[in-house]
Amino acid sequence: MNIQNLKMFLKIVESGSISKAAEQMNISQSALSQQLRVMEQEIGSRLFERSYNGVIPTHTGSIVYQHAMEMISSYDRMTLEIANAQNQNKIIHIIANPCVYSYALPCTMFHVKNSYPQYTLQMEVMSSSQIEEKIAKGYADMGIIIGKPKMKGLSSKKVFSDRFYLVAGEKMEVPDSLSCEDLYHYPLLMLVKTQKTRQIIDKVLTRNGIQIHRLHIPYTLESTESIKLSAINGFGLAFLPYMAMKKELYHKQLRIIDCPCLEIENDYYSIRHSSQTPVNHESSKLIKYMERVLKETIC
Repeated sequence: MNIQNLKMFLKIVESGSISKAAEQMNISQSALSQQLRVMEQEIGSRLFERSYNGVIPTHTGSIVYQHAMEMISSYDRMTLEIANAQNQNKIIHIIANPCVYSYALPCTMFHVKNSYPQYTLQMEVMSSSQIEEKIAKGYADMGIIIGKPKMKGLSSKKVFSDRFYLVAGEKMEVPDSLSCEDLYHYPLLMLVKTQKTRQIIDKVLTRNGIQIHRLHIPYTLESTESIKLSAINGFGLAFLPYMAMKKELYHKQLRIIDCPCLEIENDYYSIRHSSQTPVNHESSKLIKYMERVLKETIC
């Protein structure tokens, strides 16, 4: 069993789908399925249960997942230390949640790279809960998540906040202001319930007396970008973070709808492993610089 197979296995677990993992790895689904079969033959047990919704790890798969995380983390640390020791490359590995990765970090990375040109910034995107797990395992130098971390052994620092707004596409006929009760009368585009952002929105709506089961949610989507595109096309109202729609507001593709039920401001935190071997002084300066400028450099 090699490291690439273990990385392939983790991608399948994290995406919950062989087809999605294949797309992310830029290989065919059949090739990925073949690699998985080889891995299962080596272990002597099935690693996934298959269903219409994708795949989930078997009991054996869960055991492999925990050890694979540790093995890949150790391998990545080893290659990083070798590269730094040979002075060939200096790498900072950062994992961010989808919104930060797509809408905040691209411009921040430009500024960081200008200030620290000798470093390679290795970026990854995944959910906040997955980021916590990865950082706890020492898989990366820094993570950026929604809210404070729940896992023990992680240090955190608030880096910026972003407001959520109720919005509609210009094609949608809806007043500029809605009451809480009015929300029941319009289609509402929402993320899947497993997303932390969706959980935060549900909590705020419930606190304001909105019954989630009465809302007209025609379907749920897995990304903020797909929610935004659907709203632009007039398919329904949507709750979107400001950083994700600044351009669309400017170009009048979206407009903000006043609603007393929505007062959501998400706090984003950088996290690191509290007891992890410290990165060198210069790398530590880079991370602190990034934490400091992130708010001002959001695209």
